[in-house]
Amino acid sequence: MNGVRVVLATIGIIVIGMIAWWLIKLVFGLAFYLILGLIVIAGGYYLYTKATQPTRRR
Repeated sequence: MNGVRVVLATIGIIVIGMIAWWLIKLVFGLAFYLILGLIVIAGGYYLYTKATQPTRRR
């Protein structure tokens, strides 16, 4: 029975590790796309404000 417990504990640790790795990849992937989206929105806002500002002539 001790051998079965060792095998089950090993399988449990491997499964928990796989789930943790999947969650870490998910969090970093979401953070990457969130940052990328913010950069695109900020760039669009910058271009919009540049295009709508009146130009000064001297």
